[in-house]
Amino acid sequence: MKICFFGLGGVGGYYGTLVTQQLASKHDIYFVARGTHKEAIKANGLTLKKNGGKETITVHPTLCTDTTKDLPVCDIIILSVKAYDLKNAVHQLSAISDEHTLILPLLNGVDIYQRIRMHLHAGIVLPACVFIGTYKESPGVIYQNGGSCKITLGADPLYAKVNPVALLKLLKDANIQFEWDKNIQVAIWTKYIFIAAFGLVTAAYNKTLGQVLESSELSELTMGIMSEVKELARRSAVHLDKDIIALSMEKAKDFDFDTTTSFQRDVEAKGATNESDLFGGTIIRLGREFNVATINAQKAHDILLSKGC
Repeated sequence: MKICFFGLGGVGGYYGTLVTQQLASKHDIYFVARGTHKEAIKANGLTLKKNGGKETITVHPTLCTDTTKDLPVCDIIILSVKAYDLKNAVHQLSAISDEHTLILPLLNGVDIYQRIRMHLHAGIVLPACVFIGTYKESPGVIYQNGGSCKITLGADPLYAKVNPVALLKLLKDANIQFEWDKNIQVAIWTKYIFIAAFGLVTAAYNKTLGQVLESSELSELTMGIMSEVKELARRSAVHLDKDIIALSMEKAKDFDFDTTTSFQRDVEAKGATNESDLFGGTIIRLGREFNVATINAQKAHDILLSKGC
């Protein structure tokens, strides 16, 4: 098969390494990366420091490039880019996908499927989510520590009867944990309620997870955002656990006090180039669509806007 990993940051780099390690001799595997990251991979391969560096794996794909013009139509595409790069990425994917291509988007957000389908009509797009702690440590090097690393995925709403056998076999053969979920939207919204609320608050106030939890004011704001997201899920016909807010707040206690969120780190490092629209923007837009007040999300979003984010 011809397999493309489009986006080689923490998530794409992690799974790209595992698949290439196990299956490079059986399939053509392509990496799409940019800049110094691409050049480092071409020169030295992609290195994964797994489980906090306890295991180091270096792999070499069939080809590493920064453009899909170099690639054939692929059987499987693993899409792992930031939301602000998604539109451009999807336009590029149209050149390497057809009606049979299986596309697995590993991005944050509750409207990723809709964003992809706005610009891509070919292919089978499988809604998914993953909990994983990874980041690009340096050009050509991915660091992973924490998270279940299990991919949860479900059927394409347009092709609900299609069984993505080839993709599921690929994940199994690469020893990647996965779960096929008939109610995938519940899993996606359950993750979103956590990362959107804590992401917005930690980024807006520049606080760690521990600092948010120890502050009654910031904890209240976080739970307020969660309450808004829960109602938006309900209006979207997605019914979350009745105790989802309490469970999400409790889950945050599992992280170290000094933990920062990925969104927060992007805001600090890249300024306006971040996923603010994926979190605050999406909540506010859905609030208007469903006539749901989103004053808590708006408050955090406005603070970010005032910072130029």
